[in-house]
Amino acid sequence: MSGSKADQGENQKFQNAGGVAGRVARRFIRSPLTPLLFVAALFLGFVALMMAPRQTDPQISMPQVDIFVSYPGASPQQVAALAVDPLERMMSEIEGVRHVYSSSASGEGLVTVQFRAGERMGPSLVRLRDKLQSNMDRMPPGVGAPLVRPRGVDDVPLVTLTLWSETLDDASLRKAALELRRKLKQLPGTGRSHITGGRSDQMRVEILPERLAGYGLTASDIARAVRSANVRRPVGDGELNGRVFRVRSGAFLRSASDLERIIVKLRHGLPVFLRDVAKISDGPGEGLSQVQYFTGPSAMHMGLLETGGAPAVTIAIAKKPGADGGVVAKSILDRVEELKGRFIPDNVHVAVTRNQGAEAQAMVSGLFLRLFIFVGA
Repeated sequence: MSGSKADQGENQKFQNAGGVAGRVARRFIRSPLTPLLFVAALFLGFVALMMAPRQTDPQISMPQVDIFVSYPGASPQQVAALAVDPLERMMSEIEGVRHVYSSSASGEGLVTVQFRAGERMGPSLVRLRDKLQSNMDRMPPGVGAPLVRPRGVDDVPLVTLTLWSETLDDASLRKAALELRRKLKQLPGTGRSHITGGRSDQMRVEILPERLAGYGLTASDIARAVRSANVRRPVGDGELNGRVFRVRSGAFLRSASDLERIIVKLRHGLPVFLRDVAKISDGPGEGLSQVQYFTGPSAMHMGLLETGGAPAVTIAIAKKPGADGGVVAKSILDRVEELKGRFIPDNVHVAVTRNQGAEAQAMVSGLFLRLFIFVGA
């Protein structure tokens, strides 16, 4: 009997609580402030959606660092046993490390350190560098200083622009790409960038062995003379009209004519110039990568020029962490349109071969449409 009375008391409490909740709910529904609160919440949600950064890659902090080591003359097995394995053990001792990978080749090795999700890149990189500096005595003699290169999701190119031409060669295109990259790097939100393809300018010195022997010189003498001439060093301070200025001696080599005038040796009181013992040329060097631009059969229908493979150079530009990918990509493309005709020559075409900002904008637009359909339903 007592149990049933207790149950009745509990039921009465629930009924009282339900009655209170019902009265509060009815008051809230009938209140004139309720529509205003609903509109304010809807407005704030819309503003948050509009201000959210547009990007396709998830902004999850998972730092990853590559460590390059050089061990000249060592076989892959020696690199793995003497240089890479000690580095792996060091890195696995760092707090927050999740995985350590490695690979070895002749004379060089690579160790990749992956931290746990949520770890910040800055503090993780500091811990890694501290660990390396405090344990360099564990590395064998002959191993070069490790090269540390952090990697993240923002290193993926946001926009790639391919410059191609029917009249210019890849060396001229690379010069134009270098200048264009310098202009685009001034835009806010742009991060790392690199250029693929094209030959860089290079000064070449081809030694003539018979002339070298005739003057009693060696290849080491030529290399020493070029290094000594390509130096600019401070020699002191001066004062003029109450102003102090720094005095420097020498200059960097800028052209083939500068190389030709280098004095290699004095022979019988007369100077022996570099042009007397070597052929000197100034022009495009050897290409490390090659890019060509092709279009398919539908190019003419899309209003594009049709080409069967033209010399090209690609500029890849990433964004800074936290920047809005859609905004940065649009600013890059708008800047390119501004530079066409007055900075980018008319015989250089610019093709947008990657636009991750447009992809992110399309994804966000699709999300907005689904949200409006859901709210309307």
